[in-house]
Amino acid sequence: MSDNRERVEFNIGDIVSEVEYIIPPDREPWVGIVVYKEKDCFELFSYLGQYEDLLGIYWFQTGNIEDLPASVIEILQKAT
Repeated sequence: MSDNRERVEFNIGDIVSEVEYIIPPDREPWVGIVVYKEKDCFELFSYLGQYEDLLGIYWFQTGNIEDLPASVIEILQKAT
């Protein structure tokens, strides 16, 4: 991922993965589905803009839901 990444609009049902830099070296990237979103949950001072969304991701590998900022998630497939 480059530092000039554009803000991506996530939606419930999107299939997603973690960005490389948050994955521990001893495992593969997890794949999950966005199950909820809190718009503009985080206030930022970065290239992403003033605010960032919080995403609830259901990880298929673990069966757990994890709250993460949108900037550490990549879309694999958009929901239709």
